[in-house]
Amino acid sequence: MESSMRKRGHNQEYTDNLSEGSEPKRQKKLPALANVIVEAVKVDSLQRLCSSLEPLFRRIVSEEVERAISKLESSKTTPR
Repeated sequence: MESSMRKRGHNQEYTDNLSEGSEPKRQKKLPALANVIVEAVKVDSLQRLCSSLEPLFRRIVSEEVERAISKLESSKTTPR
């Protein structure tokens, strides 16, 4: 079992850190659970905000496109 774990790389960093003549490697620090939760709440809030603003933006863009098309049509029908 132990040899199969070594083959898969288990405890490789630990044994690398203990080898003589080399400096210990710095391991990546995992974020705290509280920080992960705060980030998840921020992402969720941002997604909800975007979801609520999307219909408003769609309506505004639609109205502006209709207004621009009507101006274009009126300028084509009016002789210069």
